[in-house]
Amino acid sequence: GDTSPNKWFVEYAKDADFVIHEAFASPRFFVEDYGQPPQLAWRACCAFHTSGPSFGKIMSEIQPGHAVAYHSMEESFPELRSGIRSTYDGNLSIATDMMVWNITKDGVRERMAVSPDRASGVPGPTRQPPPERGLPDPMSDFIKGGEWGPGFNAQNEMLDAFSETYGLQEQDWRPSRPWYKPAE
Repeated sequence: GDTSPNKWFVEYAKDADFVIHEAFASPRFFVEDYGQPPQLAWRACCAFHTSGPSFGKIMSEIQPGHAVAYHSMEESFPELRSGIRSTYDGNLSIATDMMVWNITKDGVRERMAVSPDRASGVPGPTRQPPPERGLPDPMSDFIKGGEWGPGFNAQNEMLDAFSETYGLQEQDWRPSRPWYKPAE
């Protein structure tokens, strides 16, 4: 399901042969391709979900035999792969519908199942308004207590550029988190 970088995943997935974790499209993708307001796009991508650079940082830490990123749209894959590869160089699949992995003691083989009725969604014309300011943080203290700083900080360069492009510096949610380390 939806998840952000957290210490539990890093702890319990360490050295696994095959690891599946979400990796969400960049905030730029959601603004430009889906018409999301920047304020929502960067929180959705990088506070409530796991960005490409953060996914890569997690995988670099746990060192799986094979990593699988899921929970993104195929049209975002080139940028997602680039983000992941900025922090991870191991075996990687970016999952699509109907993707199959054959896992044996000799390794992992990726293939596609065959189906005649695959279809992609079509973006609609409706643009959402920015989120209402001043709403309480939806994350519980327990969930915030499990946030894994190195995974979140791996996306700082991307988020700093996004923040500058869309004028979100005054709305930056990261400095309130104990793990935040600004880029130098």
